[in-house]
Amino acid sequence: MDLDRDSSMTSYNNGFAAFSAPAVVQDQQHHQLQGQQRPMFGLIAATTPLRTDFRPVNGSNNTKFTLTVTSPGDLPSPLTAINELVFFLLPGAAYVIPPNSGVLIYWQVEVSPTVQSGFELLGSLTLSGKQSDIFRTGWSEREEFMTLSPNQPVKVNIGISIEPMEVVRNLTGDGTGGSTSSTMSTTPTTMTTSGAPDKRPMVAQKIAEDLYNFMLSFDTGGATGSQQMTVPANIFDRWWRRFENKLRRDPNFFLKNSN
Repeated sequence: MDLDRDSSMTSYNNGFAAFSAPAVVQDQQHHQLQGQQRPMFGLIAATTPLRTDFRPVNGSNNTKFTLTVTSPGDLPSPLTAINELVFFLLPGAAYVIPPNSGVLIYWQVEVSPTVQSGFELLGSLTLSGKQSDIFRTGWSEREEFMTLSPNQPVKVNIGISIEPMEVVRNLTGDGTGGSTSSTMSTTPTTMTTSGAPDKRPMVAQKIAEDLYNFMLSFDTGGATGSQQMTVPANIFDRWWRRFENKLRRDPNFFLKNSN
């Protein structure tokens, strides 16, 4: 009887194992589908709501995603007022991003169907090391954006590309050169990997230079020879009023020349 009972139990266990195997596969497929349905990426610009409605690019096998936002509308206007964008990975990204892979973030500005920039690299995120970050756009220093009027409508196309970590490292500063595998295939334009270096020290230098030149124009002490400057006591108030007035007319006037 004991042997029969053991044999029966063994048969039952084997049957349970065979029954549970497809259930595990089905559960894994359910989680993958659930991850695809969940928001995976988040975008925030100052004063704007959170955007998570990135859409997969057709034919990309869930490796490339896009989001189009407008300025004014979804983003502040003018575009040069947007100095930083915050991107982060949401829990749904863990179901889509393979191991040893990362996320490259690109942007493209479209003034009209015939006037648009190429896709440019903004930065990267990873599940293991950097799931969120603040990225500098560099738009306030771009000459082509300085000419846009405050209320001129533009589209900003955000591209997300899931790539192997080797590609991510190469394109974000740990190597040189590009990789064709990181190309966003949403438009016929060429993608570059220029990034946006931090130009805040340069901006501070330009503002200080503007103040110095303004003070120099009032100097009565011969600063060139004596290295000392004699200016009116209210020089800073006068410069600041002038600076504010020029800033209202053109937010980037001090970047355009040194005079």
